[in-house]
Amino acid sequence: MSLRNNELARRQDGRVELRAQPLRVRWMLDGLVTSDGHELRADFTCSARALPEPSERRMLEEVLLGSRYSLNDDDLARHFEPALTAAAGKAAEKHSAADWTAGDLKGEMVEVIRSAAQSVAFACGVELLAPFDLELQSPSFQQERLRKMQHSLVEQSAAERMQHVQRATELLKQFHSLRQAAPELAPGQVLQQISPADRGQVLQMLLLAAAKENGLERLWAVAGPYLVDVNVHEGSADPQLHPLPPDLGPLRSVQPASIDGRPKLLIGARSGFMIVDPANLSDVQPYADQIDSQLGFNRVLYWGAGRGYIASHGQAGIVRWDPSQRDQAAAALRPDRFGSAELMQSGGSASAQTAGPRNLQVLDDSALVFSAGNRLLLTDLQKVETIQTASVAPVSAIVPSNGQLVVVHEDGTICSLKRGTRKLTCLTRRGARVCSAGSLPWLGSSRLLLAGENGAVDCMGLDDPLLTQYQSPHRGLRSISGCGEFVAGISSDRQRLIVWPAWEGRQPIAEIYLTGLTRHRIADIDFG
Repeated sequence: MSLRNNELARRQDGRVELRAQPLRVRWMLDGLVTSDGHELRADFTCSARALPEPSERRMLEEVLLGSRYSLNDDDLARHFEPALTAAAGKAAEKHSAADWTAGDLKGEMVEVIRSAAQSVAFACGVELLAPFDLELQSPSFQQERLRKMQHSLVEQSAAERMQHVQRATELLKQFHSLRQAAPELAPGQVLQQISPADRGQVLQMLLLAAAKENGLERLWAVAGPYLVDVNVHEGSADPQLHPLPPDLGPLRSVQPASIDGRPKLLIGARSGFMIVDPANLSDVQPYADQIDSQLGFNRVLYWGAGRGYIASHGQAGIVRWDPSQRDQAAAALRPDRFGSAELMQSGGSASAQTAGPRNLQVLDDSALVFSAGNRLLLTDLQKVETIQTASVAPVSAIVPSNGQLVVVHEDGTICSLKRGTRKLTCLTRRGARVCSAGSLPWLGSSRLLLAGENGAVDCMGLDDPLLTQYQSPHRGLRSISGCGEFVAGISSDRQRLIVWPAWEGRQPIAEIYLTGLTRHRIADIDFG
């Protein structure tokens, strides 16, 4: 029977059979100490050959094989190890860990270990042969180098942060100085006066400063019968469910409002709306509309003390209530007054789509503006006027911004409707489909949030070319909203809330599976 790959010798049929070819043997010599007190480890490898002469064979049998059945590489290594460790230990004390691990002294250590090994081999019938390989390591020295490197990086990082802070301070001073010198300019126009390479940094710092100054605004959501108070923390969120009275049906929308100087929430439902005090969620004032529909009021607004409350509904149209009369509407503009369906072009073919009123906004004291499919409409609840738009695509959103209403079409066309002149002007055509749009407050003005079908949420200024993004795996958000501190969106399946810090969009700080709590899809969100 032939010897195994790791055997040097074996007893067989009353005699000792020797390996014909050399056998590679490895020694791991630990516990060596250098001149500067560091641990040194030596990984030494060479070949070993059993000498065939009768006298050498006898020494191998007596010294190494003994009563064993076979002699392998591990047995050989254990026999040599004490002598090799002692010799390597004395040599290690002559130089520092840095000198040993640099590689220049490897030959010296090889010669020391080889000489010690040859002395042992001479007395046991074995010959050690080249190649002699050696690797030297010092774990404690490497740890010390790593600590020094980390310390150096910390110092370098601190210095860079200090330079960044100093640079940021200079840029902020420059921005505020420009604003003071030209108060008539919008913040975005002032931002354009900053070097293009610094605009992004300035914008981020201004958003961060605004978040710290304004403090946390509450994020509200509606799903089924629940008003949800989403308390967003750094890296987490704590949703609190508050069931509202079921008389008006499932909840459809939520908008903050200031009524008589007090903050309120206007909650659209299937057959009316509710006024809820955010400081006392049990204080609910219902306003009903006599309509039988599976849809709901998709937006509710306060039109002032003289006009009361207005809301839009896919089948009920535009409805107004007097504050003192809750059981029925005071006036309504039903869909048959402006057409309940539109023939729209989609992908080169015509298709009929429901065009109930959406995206309701107050234009001024005497007029409202809303969309119905791809049309933009103006009304005082008596007559309806169609405003000629710059796109045949449906309107995704109408967003208030700095004395104007920004009209966003699904095909990426963005227009401005001036409140005073009621003139519509096309601002840009982005070319990418927009699923939803919102606004991010910024220095008394706002920036536009655009949730695309295939990309991140874009944040753009109307007075500057700077574009930032809020990244996440989600696409086609159904709603997007911003406040001084956060940006939030509803996922395309209406089951999750995605939340980012307003000043940092590289990744969300929270993703909340709200449907798992409410058992209903999310209908709407807003900050307030």
